[in-house]
Amino acid sequence: MTIDYAALTDRNQTRVSRRAFRDPEIYAAEQEEIFKRCWLFVGHESQVRIPGDFVTSYMGEEPVIVTRGHDEKIHVLINSCRHRGMRVCRADRGNARRFSCPYHAWTYGVDGGLIGVPRHREGYYGELDLESNGLLTAAQVDTYKGLIFATFDPVAPSLLNYLGDMAWYMDTVLEADDGGTELVTGVHKWVIDTNWKLGCDNNAGDWYHVPVSHGSLARLNQNPALFDEDDNRLQISAATGHTLVAYLNEPSATMPRPTQQGTVLTAWREDVARRNHDRLGPVGSRLQFIAGNVFPNLGWIPGSFTIRTYHPRGPDKTEVWSYCLVDTAAPQEVKDAMRRQYTNSFGPSGLLEQDDGENWTGCARSVSNPVMGEQSFNYAMGSGHEWQHPELPGQHVGRGTSEVVQRSFYKRWYEQLTGSADAANVALLARESRF
Repeated sequence: MTIDYAALTDRNQTRVSRRAFRDPEIYAAEQEEIFKRCWLFVGHESQVRIPGDFVTSYMGEEPVIVTRGHDEKIHVLINSCRHRGMRVCRADRGNARRFSCPYHAWTYGVDGGLIGVPRHREGYYGELDLESNGLLTAAQVDTYKGLIFATFDPVAPSLLNYLGDMAWYMDTVLEADDGGTELVTGVHKWVIDTNWKLGCDNNAGDWYHVPVSHGSLARLNQNPALFDEDDNRLQISAATGHTLVAYLNEPSATMPRPTQQGTVLTAWREDVARRNHDRLGPVGSRLQFIAGNVFPNLGWIPGSFTIRTYHPRGPDKTEVWSYCLVDTAAPQEVKDAMRRQYTNSFGPSGLLEQDDGENWTGCARSVSNPVMGEQSFNYAMGSGHEWQHPELPGQHVGRGTSEVVQRSFYKRWYEQLTGSADAANVALLARESRF
């Protein structure tokens, strides 16, 4: 069976065929054209502070090891022995001088070089070229203000060009305080019976579901107007596929609207807001980044101190890896409060995460049904009513209750699959003078 890409979505991405969420052939094409070509988040510099530090991660379905080499550089190694393919590292994180395959003990340095082969002389007569049999590595590795990205594509545009104007929005989180950010030790991991795209298109900035699925939050906060529509609540396509929903405070506002009055966390946020005008500028300091997605699968929920990756595990399964991202310079009691808010909201047992997982699973069940499986998902809300914001960088914005971010996500998805993603046009979106 061949893929008729033109039948998967219409010209404006207002509809996406449910076949896209179940078809093994489409899933295989995604691994080739998206996860082997795009820049993917693999970790944070705080996880690999000193030489020998490592964490394991994934790039699509490919297991990788992120290491800090003795050369102080960050390396991203494919976690598969060159001999028979066994994983050479089975720990989540640690510090090591080498990685040794548990099958035949081929041994590699933390930079991926092959440094030891048992019976090299007797078995290979000294003829095996160690230099050409090191672990395979990502073609490019780069960081953006603490976040580590890698790509298998040697001709992919630079990371900064890939992010485009999304980097400006990321700065409102990554540079909210002078000390930058770090991850709380450990990663929450769980599997959901859903296609990876459904979590991503929700995280892209789906404000529409919030008062419905998460309405209990307004009751808990005793604030029935918490989710009201507001002209300052915006969906933003920063660059094709990179999106967010945000709240832009009025110029007269001195700080973001507090959500937890009287707590140590609120006091810290207010203090940071007072200090970040010069660092983020008159517009960036007014912006509250609520949720977003860096294409393809890096989700952000800054209000709950969360970043996460939606790792594909077949057409009908997603493994979510969820991290707690905190301000490095915050006092420990503030970091503890951030961690508790993350756990209670978007940790695997969090109140809001449970809502979302149930929705995504239910949507995924429909894609193979005999009647509804032949229909499309509808992403038409607000189509044709987007505009260019006079103060914000990026392509276009919509009201909070719009689906402009989903259309942006599926536009990039379609372009990647069909080979029509023009690297030159992506590069033009990067306004490097901003950074």
